[in-house]
Amino acid sequence: MRILIVDADSELRDELGAHLTDHGHSVVGVASVEEALGALEEREFDVLFTDTRVGRQSGMELLVDSRKRWPRLIVVVLTGKGSVESAVRAIQTGAFDYLEKPINRAQVLRVLELIREQLSLVDTRTPPRDPVELARKLAGPGGFDVLLITPPPPPAAIERVSHLPLDAENPFRLRDAVEDFAASKERAAVVLAAIEELLARHREEDISKLLEEIRALLDGKGPLAVGYNPAKISATGAIAVRASIVAADAHTTLESLSNPIRRLVLRRLAEGPCTFMQAMEAAQLDDTSKIAFHLRKLVESGLVSHSAEEPYRLSARGHGVIDILSGIDHLDSDQGSGNRIFTVPPTVRPTE
Repeated sequence: MRILIVDADSELRDELGAHLTDHGHSVVGVASVEEALGALEEREFDVLFTDTRVGRQSGMELLVDSRKRWPRLIVVVLTGKGSVESAVRAIQTGAFDYLEKPINRAQVLRVLELIREQLSLVDTRTPPRDPVELARKLAGPGGFDVLLITPPPPPAAIERVSHLPLDAENPFRLRDAVEDFAASKERAAVVLAAIEELLARHREEDISKLLEEIRALLDGKGPLAVGYNPAKISATGAIAVRASIVAADAHTTLESLSNPIRRLVLRRLAEGPCTFMQAMEAAQLDDTSKIAFHLRKLVESGLVSHSAEEPYRLSARGHGVIDILSGIDHLDSDQGSGNRIFTVPPTVRPTE
């Protein structure tokens, strides 16, 4: 992975950088927020490690700014002992995770494992597909009337395929367009490409809800296929797309679905109730503050129940989330309902 380290402590930058380089990562280290922004503008990074304070400057401001300007960037906050409260605030602001100083090398590698798992959700297990060719296949061998939603129109008219220009500024007009299109069709399918354009302009929860509504309009009629440019979508955006295609009301649980530690805890709870320590073991953590934070968020979301007299256990909504996680695993194939996600090949980048 391509990693940027931002810390005024040159010894820490060098030590952490050498550790990451030894494990095959490409690393750049800088001492200030200005240098960090310059590096981010010059080249692409996958991960940003930043102190909560960079000299006299705020690493939190860098977190907010970088997340806004480079949504694909995953940010890990570095914090001193006794500053866990500020690190938790960083997670609530959009940081992926935090690490306490002095840096534990094993924990660094564990965080990178979680990041790698998170980034893997952006890529599908199948080769990229041209949305026009996918629409043609659904209309031909598939026998569907297809609504193709892309920024540019297809190069030529295709029998049984209607084209709708993607208006990224007004995404909710898509719902009405799909409803009008599908109402008179016995077999109707929708191919929606360039979803990253919608995610770049609107909240993930809102786009997730929109996709849920479109999927519901096609229920019993045909599949919904959603495509994106993997270089321009965040990992949480990809999760939002996957979850909303699988289930109704997924947008209400996105915060839990989007965090890999919470996903690990939920999968452990699917096997049966567990204690605090068993949850920490399932998440492969040795930080009680961190697992306490994630368990609290799961309880607050209504996915997990817990009291002083009983262990942690899944609620009815929590079991529904497990079904969503199971359904996500099949979205890269033609199994089940046929609903799917796909990536666009480099030669057909509708957003470029």
